Amino acid sequence: MLKLLLILSLFSGGTSAAAPAAPGKAAPGKAAAPAKPPPPAAKYTRYDMESFTCEIPGTWELKRDTKKEMTTKIRKLELSGPRAENAPVIIYAAQYRKGNTTFSDHKDFIARNSKNILGETESDTEKFSPVKETSLAGKQAFEFDSEIKEYLHPESKSDASVMIKEKFYVIPAKDGFFVLHYYSPASAFDKNLPVFNKLVATFKPL
Repeated sequence: MLKLLLILSLFSGGTSAAAPAAPGKAAPGKAAAPAKPPPPAAKYTRYDMESFTCEIPGTWELKRDTKKEMTTKIRKLELSGPRAENAPVIIYAAQYRKGNTTFSDHKDFIARNSKNILGETESDTEKFSPVKETSLAGKQAFEFDSEIKEYLHPESKSDASVMIKEKFYVIPAKDGFFVLHYYSPASAFDKNLPVFNKLVATFKPL
C-alpha cells in the first residue's frame, strides 16, 4: 500500500507545471509584443537610362518622351518638384548625342547658355557666372550658374515676373555630352538644391 501511494504522488506532481508556450507565441496570460512598423519608404530611388544612371527623389514627378528622343537624339529625364512663385522647379538630366537637333557639341551648349543673345554675361535682368572646369563622376566637366528675370505671362501685358536661378554641369562624352540642369525660382533655389546635389553626386555615365 505504501509503495502504491508513492507511485501516485510522483505522477500527480508531474502534471502540476504549466506547458511551455509554443515557439513564436506569447505565454498564456501575457499580451503579445506589438509588431514593429515597416521601414519608411526610400526618399531616393535609382533610375537607369540607356546611357546613364542616377538617384532621383521619389516624390517628384518624372517625365520622359522616348518618341521625341528618337528624332532629336536627345535623351532627357525631367523631374518636377513643388512650384514656387507660380513658376516651376525642374531638374533635367540629359544626353545630347552626336547629331542632335539643337547643339553641335558641348562647347556650343556652354556658349549659348553662359551668356545672353548679345554675348553679355550681365545686364539689368540677367547675370551669368564664369564657366569653371571641374570633375564629375571621374570625368572632365564644366560648371556655371545664371540668374535671369522671367515674365510669368509673356503673351500678355502683365508685368508679373520672377527671378530664376539655374545651375549647369556639362560633361563631354564620346557620343556627344551630358547636361545636369537645375531650374528654380530664386526664393526656392536653396531649399531644393540638396535634391539636385544628390542627383549630381550619384550620376554615372554608362
